[in-house]
Amino acid sequence: MISDAAAFVLPEVGSPEEALRCSDLADLQERAGRNNKLITAVHWAHQHPAESIDPHQLRIAGGDRPIRPGGDGTPEMAGFAVAEFGVHKGWSIGRTQRFIGDALDIRHRLPRLWARLVGYKIDGWQAQKIAQETHHLTLAQALLADEAVADYVGRSDWSQVLRLLEAKIIEVDADRISKLAEEFQTEQGVWVGQSVEHGTKTLFWRGGAPDVIWFEAMVDRIADVLAGRGDTRTKNLRRAAAVGILANPLHALRLLAEDDAPSLFDPDLEGVEDLSGVDLGPAGETEGPGMQPEGPELVEGPGRQAEVDHPVRFPRIDQDRVLARAMVAAIGRLDPARMRPDATLYVHIARETLESGLGVARVEDIGPVVSSLVADWLGRCDVTVKPVIDLNVDLTPVDAYEVPRAMRERMFLKRLTSVFPFSSSRGQGLDLDHSDPYRDGVPGQTREDNLAPLGRREHNLITHGLWNRRQPEPGTFLFRAPHGKVFLVNSTGTHDLGEGPFAHQIWHAATPERSN
Repeated sequence: MISDAAAFVLPEVGSPEEALRCSDLADLQERAGRNNKLITAVHWAHQHPAESIDPHQLRIAGGDRPIRPGGDGTPEMAGFAVAEFGVHKGWSIGRTQRFIGDALDIRHRLPRLWARLVGYKIDGWQAQKIAQETHHLTLAQALLADEAVADYVGRSDWSQVLRLLEAKIIEVDADRISKLAEEFQTEQGVWVGQSVEHGTKTLFWRGGAPDVIWFEAMVDRIADVLAGRGDTRTKNLRRAAAVGILANPLHALRLLAEDDAPSLFDPDLEGVEDLSGVDLGPAGETEGPGMQPEGPELVEGPGRQAEVDHPVRFPRIDQDRVLARAMVAAIGRLDPARMRPDATLYVHIARETLESGLGVARVEDIGPVVSSLVADWLGRCDVTVKPVIDLNVDLTPVDAYEVPRAMRERMFLKRLTSVFPFSSSRGQGLDLDHSDPYRDGVPGQTREDNLAPLGRREHNLITHGLWNRRQPEPGTFLFRAPHGKVFLVNSTGTHDLGEGPFAHQIWHAATPERSN
């Protein structure tokens, strides 16, 4: 056992290059340590099979028993053997059994992932997470999930790997996922945080995805209306104010109606008497609390009939009634659809899913979902179906620097994520950067095979930093870091080519040809 911590102390780092090399070495050591724990856990389980239990233990109450820490297709082991493996690491029996179960799942149910783990190509915690997410699957289903994701682990951003895994689980276990989705519908609700911090409070809402998207779109719309009225606060502060406005539906309706048709609430009442046909009750009716006008109390007596014959006029109340008639009539003419915000869902469904009726669908900004959920969402909305965009045919290049809207939409339908190495940036908010820098006077530079989606910080690194980027062919990108390391990014993820002669030959071979 190694007990001398001094053996792991880093030597003095004298240059940026040495700092990077030491950091890389530390990563490899950490990966080896994690992976070796999983490898030894498998060996330990195999060395203590169920058959190794003393028959006497099986006959006594509380004796050793076979257990199966892993999922379908993994071997049993002696239950008592778990504790000794755990105490060497300072772990509880429960934690140790879960760890051994993960290791056995990777070894026996995820063979492609196991091969990469024992080759130290991926981190053990990544393999463990995939084992845990697939533990409930049958052996055959787990093998399909392994085939779908193993090659992307360590090459693509981890969040992308998890989305791919989720989609595959839905595909191979659609019936179960559909039932789970129905169960989750009963777990929706609204909660208010108990603490108050400097006059603020927190609201939590868990609802159906389309309802949340719809609500956020309405919040954004009201925030934009406030900006149009001169509100100079940040967008997020205006969004917070919009939620408060929505708590008063009449206020929210007036804001939206005035934004859509400003003349609806014009204080000029000329001509509104023509709307007297609106049924608001008798003109002199003042029923209900707060409706009785102030004035002399009417009492029984000789003067009572005279007061009835000559009623007192209340000009302000008459004016309000006319305005009320105008408002009711005007609101009645409003088209509720025009008050709704626009919310667009990009849903990608394979032909096989449409034919079978149940499978996986990919929804932008949500991720993979079971197709039955999408059917439920669309059944509760006004739906506009857009024509299918053929992504195999590029649009005509343009000369301007700006990317046309149609080209931008196609680019993000082709690739929703940034092409920067190991990037987690995704969505239609990404920048589209010219791979071959734009030059004035050269026609046709803005075209799909010369554009690359990048996050804003990544874009700034390429434009203003010491990073370089090339696109030797559509969908394949090369990046060179400031200290020389070269990365290749394509549909299979990010590949570290290193900083040696081979990497630099690849980099120089991708030098773009300049046309005059």
